[in-house]
Amino acid sequence: MLKLVPEKVDFYISTTDLMASYTESGGVTIRLDVQTREDWQQERYRELELIFQTVAELRCITINIFEHVEHVIELAEGADDTDAFWQQHGYHPNPGIYEVEASEWLAEKQSLYDPRGRLQLKHYVIAGYDSHIEILASSYQYRMVEAQ
Repeated sequence: MLKLVPEKVDFYISTTDLMASYTESGGVTIRLDVQTREDWQQERYRELELIFQTVAELRCITINIFEHVEHVIELAEGADDTDAFWQQHGYHPNPGIYEVEASEWLAEKQSLYDPRGRLQLKHYVIAGYDSHIEILASSYQYRMVEAQ
């Protein structure tokens, strides 16, 4: 079972395509469609890049995580009213990017990739519509991709 803790980000992942690219020196960049709160209200989408610099492993899985994996999502109180929660707290209560709490995969790989704990690896899940990505990485940044 995966215990998913939503990341406190100001977007909601709303995508049928996830594109991941990996380079040894540059880490992993994942491109996907998201909505900010304003976009969500106006039914607009924009492209976002998640950038993970220090990456131990990446798994791309062609299965909807919510239909085929036993999970629990730890939602904050009041998250049942998405718009009100988002407005009050500044982040979406169920954004589609999560940290896995007490990850068995991370525990299994910790001694291989980071035995001294210097990298502070975390297990993240990024949920698409028909697929998802799991990644062992230290942290990430994100940026909106400018329309061309």
